Amino acid sequence: MRFGLSWALAALFAALVPASAQAPAAPCSADGACTVASGGYRIVLPPSSAADGKIGAIFFFHGYGGSAGETVSDANLTAVAHRLGVALIAPDGLDRSWSFPGSPSRNRDEFSFVTQVLEDVMARFHVDPRRIMASGFSQGGSMVWYLACRMPQRFAAFAPIAGDFWQPVPESCAGPRPNLIHFHGLADTTIPLAGRVLRSGARQGDLFRSLAVLAPGSCTASWEADVRKAGQPEGLACRRARGCGGDALLELCLHAGGHFVDAAWVERAWHAAMPAAPVLAHGGGLTSP
Repeated sequence: MRFGLSWALAALFAALVPASAQAPAAPCSADGACTVASGGYRIVLPPSSAADGKIGAIFFFHGYGGSAGETVSDANLTAVAHRLGVALIAPDGLDRSWSFPGSPSRNRDEFSFVTQVLEDVMARFHVDPRRIMASGFSQGGSMVWYLACRMPQRFAAFAPIAGDFWQPVPESCAGPRPNLIHFHGLADTTIPLAGRVLRSGARQGDLFRSLAVLAPGSCTASWEADVRKAGQPEGLACRRARGCGGDALLELCLHAGGHFVDAAWVERAWHAAMPAAPVLAHGGGLTSP
């Protein structure tokens, strides 16, 4: 699976009018398009839900030039969500781009937008707030890094692909340290491991500096031997940071290719980093396996 290389106005009305005076969000359309104050998103629900009606969800942020519609139309990604029994949620970037710190785009406050989408999803659908993973490709992958830094408690895990912090790289991140698995190609020239300067003057960051910001200290200086998992996608070499303290997972998965995304990586990240779904106890209550 490949997504189009990824880099319409911010809702001025939402910025100027108090939230209490704003009209309620319109209902989602038949094709899964939903609106919030600052933009929109699309959602694909699984064929069946968990025993308590609550389901997990994957938020996938498209790359520059992509869209939410293209994301939910990707057969491989939707197949992964269906196999996992989770919702696929695709936020829409304004002007097909994301406006995180360092980005060439300055369209809206993305952290406010993501908060709006999260709250709207909770209100409309039976999504378990404890079982949401954020993933994304290219510029969307960088968006995931900033969510892991700014909003680590709103997601259970993060799986950015081929995108990390841009310069200036944050000096520190909010706690607690999240579960994060990063995927990147050694031959990626669009967003190289060391980053690059764009014609606009914007500067991509260095992946290893990004990892050090997310988990400061000696843990990112030492990585375990290749982590092999049953069913791991072919061509991945994954190493886990050690000595970080706590239970949070920090893993780096590299492949020999360039700038692309494979839906199997998203599935691997879910199995490796997400908490298990609750199950029914004998008395009918919910418990953890």
